Amino acid sequence: MLRQMPDRCCFVLLSAMAAMLAAPLAAQTGRDLLLPSGPEPQAQVAVVPLRLVEQAGEFPVSVRVRDVRSPRRGVVGVPQAATELYQYDDGELEAGYFLVAEGTQDALFEFEIAQRFRLRAAGTVDLAVVCMGRAPDDTSADLEFSVNFYSGGGRPQTLLAEYAATAELEAGFYVCFQLAGEARGLALPGGNVWVAVSWQRGDPVGNTKLLMADTNGPGGGRRALRGRAEAGGDWQAWQVDTGSEIKAFGIRLAVNHPDSDPDPDPDPDPDPDPDPDPDPEEGYTDCVPQTTPLMFDGGYSVRLCYETPAGEVGEGKGGIWASGESGLLWFFDSGNAEVLIKVLNGCSYNGHRWVFVAPVTDVAFNLQVTDGEGRSWSHRNRQGEVAAPARDTSAFECRE
Repeated sequence: MLRQMPDRCCFVLLSAMAAMLAAPLAAQTGRDLLLPSGPEPQAQVAVVPLRLVEQAGEFPVSVRVRDVRSPRRGVVGVPQAATELYQYDDGELEAGYFLVAEGTQDALFEFEIAQRFRLRAAGTVDLAVVCMGRAPDDTSADLEFSVNFYSGGGRPQTLLAEYAATAELEAGFYVCFQLAGEARGLALPGGNVWVAVSWQRGDPVGNTKLLMADTNGPGGGRRALRGRAEAGGDWQAWQVDTGSEIKAFGIRLAVNHPDSDPDPDPDPDPDPDPDPDPDPEEGYTDCVPQTTPLMFDGGYSVRLCYETPAGEVGEGKGGIWASGESGLLWFFDSGNAEVLIKVLNGCSYNGHRWVFVAPVTDVAFNLQVTDGEGRSWSHRNRQGEVAAPARDTSAFECRE
């Protein structure tokens, strides 16, 4: 959660059990924004794990097909099929969310919640899908929100474009809006792209709309959120959602990728440029381990975080077997060891502590060994590659 001074901010589960609304029409106006001219303002906050704090009410279970139109004429339409749809939810969204201050349970003034997508190649936007809900006791049908595109790996960083949307919602139901219009044709790079939804609390607070989420689907893609407590206030720093039950937000992205086999050039260059060097960071995870599952003699701590091909981030866990100098870490099953690590006392041999790592996984991970003075040693693995063992007999200089 984001911790304000003195209050903290976190997810609140507001409503659950909504049925999928099929075949809505698009509803939006759009505006492109210039890239930010300076650094994003940061609030003085501390980042701690997110958690769900309460559940209040349920959406009625129902299947509805309806056309949702913008109050403004001329901004509706049915988008064409896209080349590729990036979707991490299972099509049924069980819960709706907005952000509140934990100490007071008061809704923040404005929220922004983002889903990261890994595009297989550069392309252009065909449409973006955003699923928003309205609680049964919400007395206002009006909905205003914006869909924002960012680049960035671990968190949203550079704003690429923003599109405003206005529509209406029926009490007790959610709608998956298909936004095309001016968003169609927006150029996106290959790799990590964030799609975020931002909106303001309602007046009264009970009229605050909800971003829908999937809590029991396959999941995938990193999620991030931020908020601001009052109008004109600074946005708090982006934080990554790693601790909640959410599998995916109700956000989807359809992208047209260029033809992978274009027609040959009838007049090819006799001296083509050499292939560019591959990105040395491609395939590695940017996660930062947060927990300490192993502690060895001499105050040496071991931390590890991993990221699956679907984008799910987790922490390595200990407890299978460990001694004062070695131990095993597991990721998904406590009976299935993934990494053996040893920190040995070689001070009498060469004046150093030795580190040995023997992974048996092809999942991307970052591993850190830290001594009591803050010195660290690290090892990592690229996604999809069988991890290589590591040996360093000069990892830490002995200072006894």
